[in-house]
Amino acid sequence: MEIKERILSLIENAPQLNKAAFYSDPYVEKTVEELHRRWEQANYEGEPIDYATPDELNRLLELAEYYVRLPFWKAYKIVKERTEKGSAKSD
Repeated sequence: MEIKERILSLIENAPQLNKAAFYSDPYVEKTVEELHRRWEQANYEGEPIDYATPDELNRLLELAEYYVRLPFWKAYKIVKERTEKGSAKSD
Protein backbone atom coordinates (compact mmCIF):
# COMPACT_ATOMS: atom_id res chain seq x y z
CA MET A 1 0.00 0.00 0.00
CA GLU A 2 1.30 3.41 -0.95
CA ILE A 3 2.16 5.72 1.95
CA LYS A 4 -0.55 8.26 1.00
CA GLU A 5 -3.20 5.53 0.97
CA ARG A 6 -1.93 4.18 4.29
CA ILE A 7 -2.25 7.61 5.94
CA LEU A 8 -5.74 8.19 4.55
CA SER A 9 -6.89 4.70 5.49
CA LEU A 10 -5.61 5.00 9.06
CA ILE A 11 -7.30 8.36 9.60
CA GLU A 12 -10.55 7.52 7.82
CA ASN A 13 -10.99 4.40 9.94
CA ALA A 14 -9.97 6.00 13.25
CA PRO A 15 -12.51 6.92 15.92
CA GLN A 16 -13.64 10.57 15.75
CA LEU A 17 -11.61 11.70 18.76
CA ASN A 18 -8.44 10.12 17.37
CA LYS A 19 -9.07 11.90 14.05
CA ALA A 20 -9.59 15.18 15.90
CA ALA A 21 -6.35 14.67 17.86
CA PHE A 22 -4.48 13.98 14.60
CA TYR A 23 -5.87 16.99 12.76
CA SER A 24 -5.30 19.29 15.75
CA ASP A 25 -1.61 18.34 15.94
CA PRO A 26 0.40 21.52 15.22
CA TYR A 27 2.55 19.82 12.56
CA VAL A 28 -0.50 18.31 10.86
CA GLU A 29 -2.40 21.62 10.92
CA LYS A 30 0.55 23.48 9.37
CA THR A 31 1.17 20.77 6.78
CA VAL A 32 -2.50 20.49 5.77
CA GLU A 33 -2.61 24.27 5.24
CA GLU A 34 0.51 24.09 3.08
CA LEU A 35 -0.82 21.12 1.08
CA HIS A 36 -4.07 22.97 0.39
CA ARG A 37 -2.04 25.97 -0.81
CA ARG A 38 -0.03 23.75 -3.21
CA TRP A 39 -3.21 22.00 -4.35
CA GLU A 40 -4.85 25.36 -5.08
CA GLN A 41 -1.78 26.43 -7.10
CA ALA A 42 -2.17 23.21 -9.13
CA ASN A 43 -5.79 24.11 -9.95
CA TYR A 44 -7.18 21.53 -7.52
CA GLU A 45 -5.92 18.54 -9.50
CA GLY A 46 -5.84 15.30 -7.54
CA GLU A 47 -5.99 15.54 -3.76
CA PRO A 48 -4.07 17.80 -1.37
CA ILE A 49 -2.00 14.85 -0.09
CA ASP A 50 -0.68 14.35 -3.65
CA TYR A 51 1.42 17.48 -3.11
CA ALA A 52 3.23 16.31 0.02
CA THR A 53 6.97 15.75 -0.08
CA PRO A 54 8.36 12.34 0.94
CA ASP A 55 9.50 13.84 4.28
CA GLU A 56 6.04 15.28 4.93
CA LEU A 57 4.40 11.95 4.05
CA ASN A 58 6.71 10.04 6.39
CA ARG A 59 6.00 12.44 9.26
CA LEU A 60 2.25 12.37 8.60
CA LEU A 61 2.35 8.56 8.61
CA GLU A 62 4.23 8.52 11.94
CA LEU A 63 1.68 10.88 13.45
CA ALA A 64 -1.29 8.98 12.00
CA GLU A 65 0.02 5.71 13.45
CA TYR A 66 0.56 7.39 16.83
CA TYR A 67 -2.86 9.04 17.03
CA VAL A 68 -4.89 6.03 15.88
CA ARG A 69 -3.34 3.92 18.65
CA LEU A 70 -4.28 6.33 21.43
CA PRO A 71 -6.83 5.17 23.96
CA PHE A 72 -10.11 7.09 23.95
CA TRP A 73 -9.31 9.02 27.17
CA LYS A 74 -5.93 10.22 25.89
CA ALA A 75 -7.32 11.37 22.52
CA TYR A 76 -10.09 13.18 24.39
CA LYS A 77 -7.57 14.88 26.70
CA ILE A 78 -5.42 16.06 23.77
CA VAL A 79 -8.40 17.45 21.86
CA LYS A 80 -9.80 19.14 24.96
CA GLU A 81 -6.47 20.78 25.81
CA ARG A 82 -5.89 21.97 22.25
CA THR A 83 -9.45 23.28 21.95
CA GLU A 84 -9.15 25.19 25.21
CA LYS A 85 -5.77 26.59 24.19
CA GLY A 86 -7.21 27.64 20.82
CA SER A 87 -10.18 29.42 22.38
CA ALA A 88 -7.90 31.12 24.91
CA LYS A 89 -5.92 32.57 21.96
CA SER A 90 -9.03 34.05 20.39
CA ASP A 91 -10.32 35.64 23.62
